[in-house]
Amino acid sequence: MEGSVIMGKIVYIDLTEGKIIEKEKDFTDYGRGLVTRIIREEVPPKTDRLEDENIIVLAPGLFSGTLAPSTGRLIVGTKRSKDEGIQFSNLAGTISQKLASLNIDALVLMGKGTGDIPITILVEDEGVSLNRVQDIKGLEVSPTIDKVSNLFGKKCGIIGIGPAGENLLPISTLFSTYPEGNPSFYCARNSIGDVFGYKGIKAICVKTKNHFHGPQYDENRMKDISKKVSRIIIDHPICGEALPGLGSITLMKMLKDGKNIDLSQMDCKENKKDTIVSDFKINKTCSPLCVIGCLNRHAKTDEDYYTSPAESEAFAALNEAFGIDDEQYVRDFTKRCFELGIDCIEFIFSASLYFSLQGIKGSIYEMDKALDEVENLTLLGRVLGSKTTGIYTLFRDKDEYKSMVTKPSISEEDNFNIDIQSKTIDLPNLSDLDYLYAYMMALESFGFCLFSSFAFIENEEALTLLSKMYYYKTGTKASEKDILEYALETLEVEKKYEEEAKIESADKSIPEFVKVLYRYFHKN
Repeated sequence: MEGSVIMGKIVYIDLTEGKIIEKEKDFTDYGRGLVTRIIREEVPPKTDRLEDENIIVLAPGLFSGTLAPSTGRLIVGTKRSKDEGIQFSNLAGTISQKLASLNIDALVLMGKGTGDIPITILVEDEGVSLNRVQDIKGLEVSPTIDKVSNLFGKKCGIIGIGPAGENLLPISTLFSTYPEGNPSFYCARNSIGDVFGYKGIKAICVKTKNHFHGPQYDENRMKDISKKVSRIIIDHPICGEALPGLGSITLMKMLKDGKNIDLSQMDCKENKKDTIVSDFKINKTCSPLCVIGCLNRHAKTDEDYYTSPAESEAFAALNEAFGIDDEQYVRDFTKRCFELGIDCIEFIFSASLYFSLQGIKGSIYEMDKALDEVENLTLLGRVLGSKTTGIYTLFRDKDEYKSMVTKPSISEEDNFNIDIQSKTIDLPNLSDLDYLYAYMMALESFGFCLFSSFAFIENEEALTLLSKMYYYKTGTKASEKDILEYALETLEVEKKYEEEAKIESADKSIPEFVKVLYRYFHKN
């Protein structure tokens, strides 16, 4: 049954004054586009990263809080630096579904908290509150989650920082809790933990009474069309076979072989079956209602489950950089990085650069020493925690090592000839590459896991279904063309904001996952 046109709300949290203001909004902007609009309105372009005037915006995808499959992604944005534009992080976990179920389209964190005890923000049906949790300062991630969930409830969705973020290390990132089971959390790529730490925020906890029943114009039709979208995702060989069958190691194979990965030796259907491992519950998915299950559907025992999709990437990076191929060590290394609240992949790259500069042969022993330095906040630990960009700044005379500095994902785009045969919308001067970017941005703003991109982009009906879902969610219409144009407009607004901040030329900020899609849609 159809309802009235849906209105959402933005919650502004003034950390300095302790004030909370709610503002009603329509769906002119949503997801990443909403994050971009708010930052551009609230933050002058020349604002630096760790300044009180900077803000953090957290927005669930438009379809989060509904029964739409694989829409558990939260978009987090903040100012990257004084001379750069917006930095985005895309988080899995339970918090996006919970925020959207409360009809919250964005949380905006402004100002800076003061005091010795960092702030834990509680968001629930009754409202938003700022809390000072005793003895939480300095805790690693697992005890932080235990303390917050014991205080506010085991079913909460929680994001926050570990000690690295509290100490403002650039390599620090956000943790996010998974659905109940093991592993219980992961740490995201694209570090934003230092901004949380600067603002005095330790964690954000969201609890809801109802789940997947956020306001919708036509909930029944949304439910029906979500089943069709689920089938599109599940029927795709990458989303429905390779990712659930092999886990996220699939992406490592695709970075090497593109579309030409071998699925013939893999019994995907068998691997997708649930397995019972004594009383040890393994999280198969990183977000509720995910129909892909790349996290641990491949796992048979409590010995071979992933701590996160990043674990396979960490294995590949450690092996390539230092010849480390000990799977148990990689698991332990990833867990230790996560407990500190740091981006484990960027830390591997940072250690590799530092070791090369100092003539150190990388090994398990040296990696453990490096993590010890970070944990103990020594001078060397702070250098290693400054990421590859910070390390190289100290060695600018060593030009031969510049190539080891982590580059934006978009820097690879000229190496590929993107060819998308399934395009259903032709916009003026829209190349296949720009079509790829637009589709990615649209999926991100709707809340879809970007691993589903293969299925959507290669299905000629999918964009039409997304258009219908938009109507069933909001009560307003957006054509297939409107969806892509809004995504492209968002990218242009982000680019313009970056141009206002920097002297050198600006570029688009595209998720790291695009490196896989470059290779998948490359035409030789």
